[in-house]
Amino acid sequence: MEEDPLNTAWMPLARDRRLVKQILAGDERALNCFINEYFPRLYRYARHRLNNDADVEDVVQAVLSQAARRLETWRGEATLLTWLVQICRHEISRHLQQASHRADMMLPFLNDDLLRSVVESMETGPADDPEAATRRSEVITLIQFALDQLPEHYAAALELKYVEGFSSREIAQRLKTSDEALQSLLARARRAFREVCGEALTTLYGEEGQTLLNR
Repeated sequence: MEEDPLNTAWMPLARDRRLVKQILAGDERALNCFINEYFPRLYRYARHRLNNDADVEDVVQAVLSQAARRLETWRGEATLLTWLVQICRHEISRHLQQASHRADMMLPFLNDDLLRSVVESMETGPADDPEAATRRSEVITLIQFALDQLPEHYAAALELKYVEGFSSREIAQRLKTSDEALQSLLARARRAFREVCGEALTTLYGEEGQTLLNR
């Protein structure tokens, strides 16, 4: 006897409704079932749209976290997977926008001589080389890490100079210091920045990283 296609299509929705009802009632096993079932599905979906495995995992975890908080808003008109994919699509778009903004903000540092040799070494391959893209992303993260490790006045001076693009005179006024004192501060900040980057590059790439930075 052939199955009624309407009944067959309705079955996943009925199962999803039961699962959501159980989760909202505080059933931990149902929540674990939800995560175990949909994490790999969303991972496969996101993996085709993001190059970095770590980014994929972050996005999927964010999607599941959002879904768990908003589960009561699911109306049951489409399957859970359809609903989750919609959330995942928005999260991927947000992630890519943030990554693009982060890259734009860090571009002045990448173009500065402190890390130019590192960037050039990563751009020798094809533009669509996933490994090169991953390493460039790692260097952008490294720059942010280095700034976070610096004393606040060092980081502020470097960000005003290279990210915000203020002139030395404007920076001196903002920091309430003389131009001569600012130049000394920037020199110390650049040295500290290079030291932190050197340590991080060595951790990431071993001797190759330190060699690149010292070119």
